[in-house]
Amino acid sequence: MALTALWADTERKRGKLLRVKLIATSLLPVMAVLFIAAAHYQTQVPSLAWLEAFAEAALVGGLADWFAIVALFRHPAGLPLPHTAIIPKNKDRIGAQLGEFVEQNFLTPENITAKLRDADLAARVVAWFAEPENARRLIAAGRIEMPRIVRAVDDPEIERAIARVISGEIERLDLTRVAARMLAMLTRDGRHQRFLDEMLPVVSAWLNEHRPQIKLLFGRRPALVPQWLHAYVVDRFVDGVVDKIAEIVKTPDHPLRAAFDTYVRRFITQLETDPEIARDVDDMRAEILRSRAVGTAVEAVWRAVKARIVESSEAREFESDAWMARLVARVAREILADRALLDRLNANVLAAIESALMRSQNQFAALIEGIVRKWDTELVTDKVELELGPDLQFIRLNGTFIGGLAGVALHALLLLAGHG
Repeated sequence: MALTALWADTERKRGKLLRVKLIATSLLPVMAVLFIAAAHYQTQVPSLAWLEAFAEAALVGGLADWFAIVALFRHPAGLPLPHTAIIPKNKDRIGAQLGEFVEQNFLTPENITAKLRDADLAARVVAWFAEPENARRLIAAGRIEMPRIVRAVDDPEIERAIARVISGEIERLDLTRVAARMLAMLTRDGRHQRFLDEMLPVVSAWLNEHRPQIKLLFGRRPALVPQWLHAYVVDRFVDGVVDKIAEIVKTPDHPLRAAFDTYVRRFITQLETDPEIARDVDDMRAEILRSRAVGTAVEAVWRAVKARIVESSEAREFESDAWMARLVARVAREILADRALLDRLNANVLAAIESALMRSQNQFAALIEGIVRKWDTELVTDKVELELGPDLQFIRLNGTFIGGLAGVALHALLLLAGHG
């Protein structure tokens, strides 16, 4: 349907161009005939001198405008005269200049961000999501379309691609330095001590609950040790461990806590500086990369994600759409009620867009230039002529009549000067 409408529009423009061109071209022989007739009969009818002046100047003006307009698109009368067929010869240069013009005058960060700032983009987007029906349609569309997309993906191909990316990242990473930084971050401001506060009571409770099983870990009682003595030693040991853990939990400045701090700091330093640890980590990384561990992990994760996405399209998931839509709408309404938050969102979005435009601005000109360069020269010429041709043919009409009027004016001046 769209192609049919485009073809019809093109044919309509072509018909209009041909009609105006026929009228403008027909005036030339008409002016020529009038000029010859007026010149021939001027001796019999002196007033025909005015018609002769009009027709002569109109013919010259019409021919000049015909040459100028034809020279834009092709060689006049097929003659390869200099500075003719301007558009076909300069298509690539026109594309480059067009791209530069658009880039410098339209697609500037100042113009784009000014327009978006006036549009209050964040409020518009959030207001759209504040309507539950809008959010529900978007969620449903995403849930329905995603399974179709993932089903179309070739599993081995995508798994190999993901595995290559992950393997490359693992190979480039300085794992010891990354581990040291992560450990330093996790232990900053005593976070690891809070972890101990949470973990040690759980360990203590587990030891108490599994005391009989722990006793079994010590193996069979030696033949020379009485049962009561063996049980006493084990009980005292387990009680001592549990009591010590409870003591550490209750004592923020316990010596074992300080010792743990010292060990962590020393281990972080070793990760950053010890070449032996670095070699061990590199060996482990090489072993992982040589094995199929990465590929197996990627395969398992991808299959699980794909299965979950496919399952989400089943009917039982439809009930969650309305709930998620209401949740999204409520969050959107809360954001809409906070003008300061919307202003911050707008500022962040505009800053991101402006930064992206500044980084890629030069690429717009190259994109337009590249597109124009690929266009067929004859097709470009035809399209430009279809769009501008009718107006240019009216210039020919105007040139013919204005030239004629100029001829009449010059004739009048000659008469006033006594040369008539």
